[in-house]
Amino acid sequence: MEYVRKTCPICGREFIVLKKVEEKAIYCTLECLSAAQGRVKREKVPSGIHA
Repeated sequence: MEYVRKTCPICGREFIVLKKVEEKAIYCTLECLSAAQGRVKREKVPSGIHA
């Protein structure tokens, strides 16, 4: 098995994943994934609308 090092775009930590899933592994933890999803949801809401 071959591994690669990646850097999480949310927290900046380095993590190791299998080479064959390199494209799918973007975040180092579920916490970072959740943070990224929260940002996407907030960015999609027009600025004049408040939930």
